[in-house]
Amino acid sequence: MNLLKYSDLIDNKPAHIATVNSENNPNLAVASNIKVIAENKIIISASEMNNTPKNVEQNPNIVITVFDKNWIGLRIFGKAKFYSSGEYYDYCYDKYIVNNPNKTPGVKLKGAIVVTVEKIEEYK
Repeated sequence: MNLLKYSDLIDNKPAHIATVNSENNPNLAVASNIKVIAENKIIISASEMNNTPKNVEQNPNIVITVFDKNWIGLRIFGKAKFYSSGEYYDYCYDKYIVNNPNKTPGVKLKGAIVVTVEKIEEYK
């Protein structure tokens, strides 16, 4: 499994991110500040997410879906970890807050979610 071959489909494109809280209630978030950072890792900037970071801290299981305009896409399963400081936080802060000309004014970074991918399903 090599996520790098899917970076054109994933990087900075809208993605649906599914998590579950401690009471097994599902949550679905949408993000576009997402990037493949290694063969098996994705980083997601958590700026406007409220439930997703909390859910990831309680239950690391995550599913991400991405599709192109022709509905060709991926369902990505993995384990996630939320970072409110450190290397991954700094990466998201620099990329999506400091050096992003399209950022929404007033948005503050809550943290970074790093997903270690365990399985990928392709949709064609």
